Formats: sequence, C-alpha cells, structure tokens
Amino acid sequence: MLYSSASLIDFLDLPAASERSNYGVSTIRRHIKAGLIPAVKIKGRVYVKPEDLDAFVAPAPIVVADTTLKDWAARMAAKAPAFRPEQRDVIVSAFTSSLRGE
Repeated sequence: MLYSSASLIDFLDLPAASERSNYGVSTIRRHIKAGLIPAVKIKGRVYVKPEDLDAFVAPAPIVVADTTLKDWAARMAAKAPAFRPEQRDVIVSAFTSSLRGE
C-alpha cells in the first residue's frame, strides 16, 4: 500500500511498532511479508501506520451459536463434581456478579 500524501511522522518504524503491539520485530516483518499488515519502505527502512497496526492486533470477536454454548455448558455440568451448598452459592454469586458487570 502506498502512502504518498502522508509524512514520515504518521508512521511507526518496526521497533516502535514492536513496542506498541507487544509483538517481536521479526513477527511484525513476517506479517508484513504475508500481506497482513500494510507497510511502506523508505530509504531501506520499513514503516507501518499506527492505525493499520492497531487494526491487526485488535482482538477478533468470536461468535458462537447459543445452542453450541448451551450444549457445551450441559457437557461441563455433567462432568463437574458435586458441590457442597456453600460452594454452589459462591459459584452462582461469582457468575451473577460477572453477568451484571460488577
């Protein structure tokens, strides 16, 4: 991808991209070579746009059908050991708080 109208200040060199993304420089180079991260080469140095890097490292949402989740939960419940009432209360409380966003 060419960025003819952008100045060098709009780019990150690979060490800065590595710091920003927590990926190693060689890993970033590999993803650039694979075409997964757009980059530009200027005077022998490789640069990436921060927004392109951020888009690459952003987590991708995982969408699973409700029936799949319900089937998984039923299998896990069937394999789980029996809980004492106080253990059950702690587990239910933890999930309830989590679902409420507490």
